[in-house]
Amino acid sequence: MSTMEGQIDNYCPKEEQKVTKRKISLSSCGVCGSEEAKYRCPACFTHTCGLLCVKKHKDDSGCSGVRNKTAFVTLSHFDEMALLSDYRFLEDTGRFADGATRDDLIQAPRTTMKVRL
Repeated sequence: MSTMEGQIDNYCPKEEQKVTKRKISLSSCGVCGSEEAKYRCPACFTHTCGLLCVKKHKDDSGCSGVRNKTAFVTLSHFDEMALLSDYRFLEDTGRFADGATRDDLIQAPRTTMKVRL
């Protein structure tokens, strides 16, 4: 066996050495406080551990759980996800406007003006 074959056998690409990355820090649930948080409310960023706590959070705080798509994002917090969110918002707006131009019920009836001579 040559030295090149030995190096190939010992080579381990970075894809195989993946380390699991956590999206949420090791914080406790903001509702029950007893378990580790797994989810975050898109509207108010409250950390929750499960469905029961999510429902309790919505009932107690009156939070809708829907992110405000038009909220201001500072440049320091603007990342790829914020860009993608803005892009999707613009696509939805364009799709809605296009649908409105095609819908006969939404369009105002066109009247023809008669010109008298």
